Amino acid sequence: MFRVWLYLKISTFFSGSFSNHKIKKKKLIKDFLSKQSNKKFTALFSQCRVAFFFILKFLKNKSNKNEIVFCAYNLPEMINIAHNLNLKVKFCDLNYQTGFIDLKQLKKRISNKTIAIVLTNMFNNYSDSQQIKNIAKINKITLIEDNAIYFDNYKEGKRNKFFSGVFGDYTIYSFNIMKNISSFYGGAALTNDINFINFYNKEEKKLNNFSFFSLTKQIIIFFILKLMSSSFMYKSFFVYIIKYSHKFNIKSFLYLFFPLVKLIRKKFPKYYLSKISNLSVNMTYYQLKDKDRRKRFFDLRKIKHKYYMSELSKIKSSRLNLIKIRDENYQNFLDFPILVKDKDSLNKYLLDRGIEIRLKHYYNCEKMFGAKNKSINSEKYEKELICLPVHPKITFSYIDFVVKNIKGYYTK
Repeated sequence: MFRVWLYLKISTFFSGSFSNHKIKKKKLIKDFLSKQSNKKFTALFSQCRVAFFFILKFLKNKSNKNEIVFCAYNLPEMINIAHNLNLKVKFCDLNYQTGFIDLKQLKKRISNKTIAIVLTNMFNNYSDSQQIKNIAKINKITLIEDNAIYFDNYKEGKRNKFFSGVFGDYTIYSFNIMKNISSFYGGAALTNDINFINFYNKEEKKLNNFSFFSLTKQIIIFFILKLMSSSFMYKSFFVYIIKYSHKFNIKSFLYLFFPLVKLIRKKFPKYYLSKISNLSVNMTYYQLKDKDRRKRFFDLRKIKHKYYMSELSKIKSSRLNLIKIRDENYQNFLDFPILVKDKDSLNKYLLDRGIEIRLKHYYNCEKMFGAKNKSINSEKYEKELICLPVHPKITFSYIDFVVKNIKGYYTK
């Protein structure tokens, strides 16, 4: 079974490709995101990382502070943005059991030069986010909440749902091809600061239209991945391509399946200075509008997470660890993460049995960006974390098959 499953339907792609009323759809998207993140203002961007770029540019222009704090286990391109804007990056390690940033280290990394703390929603629950918010508030530091992979996740209250994205002074979203809202490219920034919106409105007038070539390339990838998700095509053909791509390190194919690091410390690509495409606006609108479908798939993921947790916890091996999940709604991951020893060897073992896993998640960016590598747990996460599929095509019998083979590897 192919690990990748794209939320965007082919029928939605075709209907959205010929749709208009862009201004009305933009407004409805902004209204939805503002309500969910409890923010007054929304700006749409060509990508989540572009939203982050303009937020940092704005903060830097209005302040003489120059330090920013990240969790070391992170997406390298986000660190690269801060680095290329000449901000001094400080890294914090994470807690091995929970995957959440080490709050004691965070407090030590803060200084009177700290311009922002970045809360990357990865494995944290609502309470974790609240603690970082309190630290930022006490120290009068801007909190940027990266909500790229937590869209629609929430804490259940007595009367209301409290969604991820409410904590940041700025919250950023991603609508890239493999996210919960899959719009080829696209992102958003939410804030209560009208000064940022005024700043970006001026900047947006200078931006180019999104690259037709980049968008076309992403559409081609979309159809390739849709084809690969066919059980017949996957078993008959694509599983062998994936297997040999790993065996012989064929990067052109691996880039399709994993967010591998191509370059770091590179100059900003041209698409950073472009607007969100009309096609991405249409795709985002139609997927946000279909609340029932999103809820159905959200609940399915939650049930499959529970089942994985129940079955994997029966494997008694010191070489396999489960991340502590404390809120099944707020920690509803796109894939099911586990920590394993010898993950490259395990990956080969599973591929030989027709099972594909996500081998790469994030990276220990402290090591990548030349700092002294003190983030021991972030290094462990880079070396040990894999993700198991939970998308709608994954059946419980297939989960049994995956768990059986993981157990076979660690008890052989």
